[in-house]
Amino acid sequence: MRLFIGGMRGSQPALGSGFDEFGGDTTSLLLVGSHGERLVLDAGTGMRAVAGQLGRTEPGRITVLFSHYHLDHLIGLTMNPLLYRSEWSFRFVGPTFVDGGVRSAVTGLLAQPYWPISWKQMRAQVEFAEFPAEGVQVGGLRVQGCPVPHPGGSLAYRVDDAGGASLVFATDIEWQDRTDAFETAFKTLCREPRSAEMLVIDAHFGRVQQEAFAGWGHTSWEDGVEIAASTGIPRVLLGHHAPGADDATLRALEQQVKDVSPGAALARAGQWIVI
Repeated sequence: MRLFIGGMRGSQPALGSGFDEFGGDTTSLLLVGSHGERLVLDAGTGMRAVAGQLGRTEPGRITVLFSHYHLDHLIGLTMNPLLYRSEWSFRFVGPTFVDGGVRSAVTGLLAQPYWPISWKQMRAQVEFAEFPAEGVQVGGLRVQGCPVPHPGGSLAYRVDDAGGASLVFATDIEWQDRTDAFETAFKTLCREPRSAEMLVIDAHFGRVQQEAFAGWGHTSWEDGVEIAASTGIPRVLLGHHAPGADDATLRALEQQVKDVSPGAALARAGQWIVI
C-alpha cells in the first residue's frame, strides 16, 4: 500500500516561498492498495495534486472518504478536473452529523452561489453514501471508522490492505477533549486486529499552545507520538500543520519530534510513502 500526500496544511492554505518543503495545501491524501485500488482521504486544496496523480492512471471509479466537512477538507473538490470527464466516477462517502452529511456538504459546495457549475452538470458519474457502522470495502482495502472529538464531529479511519499493510488516519481530533469512550474506541481502532503500521494524525499544536487554543479541535504532536507508542504503532506521520508554521519552523519541530520518537516524521506535500 502506498500513500501520496497531496497536502496536509491545517485550517487554511499557506502561500509563499517559505512553505515549499512541507507544502501549503490543505488535507487530501491518496492511498493506492496492493491491487491498485484508489482511495482518497479528504478533499482539501491538496486534491489538486491528488487529481494530478490520479490523472496518470487508468480512469475509473474513485472512492473519496471524508473525515468531516469543514471547508479546509472539502474545498478541493472545486479544484478536481476529473469531475468534468465522463470516463471517471466518484463515490463520496462520509459521516452524517447534526448539521448534515456527505450529500448535502458536497452538493451545497458544488452549486451556486459558491461554484458556477453544479455537480449535476459535471460529466463524471457521482454517487453518495453514508459511512456505515460496519465500514466499507474498496477492492482489497477494508475501511473502518470511529468518531473522534472535534467541533461538529469527525471520523478517524483505519485502512487495512489485503496485502497486510494498515494505516490509521486521524485528522482534526482534539485528544485532550476525549472521553474514556472516545479513547477506548480510538485505541481499539489502532490496535485491532493488530497494531497498524502507521498513524497519520493531526499535530496542529504543541502542548505549550494547547491551553490557549482549547476547543479549536486539534491535537499536539506529543499526543500523537504517545498514542502511537501506547498502541504499538511504529511509524507516525504528523500533519494538519498550522498555517503560519513555515518550513524552517516545521524542520526544527521535526528534529524535536525525532529526538522523542525516531519513527515519527512531519508530512511533506508531494511525497509518496510505502506503508
